Amino acid sequence: MDKIVIKACLNGMRGREQNRNVPWTPQEVAAEAQRCAEAGASIVHIHARTNDGGISYEPEWYAEADRLIREQTSLIINHTTARLPDASIDQVLRYLRETPDPVDMISLNTGSIAINTPLVHGTRQTMALPNSYEDIRQTILVCRERGIVPEPTVLDTGFLSNVAMLVEDGLLPAPRYLLVEFSGRFGAGFQIMPGTPRSYAYMTDCVKEVFPQATWIAHGIEDSVFTIASLAITTGAHVRVGFEDRATRIDGSVASSNADYVSWVTEVARAHGREPATPQEARQILGVPTIHKKSPGR
Repeated sequence: MDKIVIKACLNGMRGREQNRNVPWTPQEVAAEAQRCAEAGASIVHIHARTNDGGISYEPEWYAEADRLIREQTSLIINHTTARLPDASIDQVLRYLRETPDPVDMISLNTGSIAINTPLVHGTRQTMALPNSYEDIRQTILVCRERGIVPEPTVLDTGFLSNVAMLVEDGLLPAPRYLLVEFSGRFGAGFQIMPGTPRSYAYMTDCVKEVFPQATWIAHGIEDSVFTIASLAITTGAHVRVGFEDRATRIDGSVASSNADYVSWVTEVARAHGREPATPQEARQILGVPTIHKKSPGR
């Protein structure tokens, strides 16, 4: 049976004013990871948060979350390298270097991201998430030091061109797979390819043109989550879902857990003859080596 890799993005920068079930502490994140593993996920993507929901870059947070997840599951663990404008690349490199055991993989944004915040009093604020060539180079070198797999992420064709450049420069191998990311819709304030069927077809055609041997994990945000997930399922690709990308289920009700989204993907995938990959199968599909001794089970 055709296998599908399901990644659960457990928290991101999501606030509890949108969903009170968003996990922030390492203990909450690990509990969510276990629920997602039972629902069919093979990867969890996590962001460090403070106890009051702020953004954290502390190695101790990641070390504790990783330890708890590994004690309970055999999931592939995926850290973020995104940072806010007031944070330095050294803060990211510190937690990549200083966790006692290296994480399996990191999401590697291959360019800067501009976000125009929601309209308030007739205006918007622009927030730019920085990621220069030198930032990316340093991140890749730390990944080499620690045996971490960098996951190239592309948000439009400019990002895909940057991945090709990094390959040409010898910093990255030709990718086994990419994370292809879409915004919610036209006009949503993100300078990212909108999550429409036409955009999905165009972006994935470009991926196949530049990297013919690569597969991809795709995801939308907010309005486009279920559209992009459905397209990825039916085109033989892989899927990311979770609280980072959306706070509500497909019917608009508040999700009780990230596992709600994973269960939805599992059900739809099985209706199309696809079975969720186990973490070990996902490692083989995506080329993620087994670095750490894992506990039995999913």
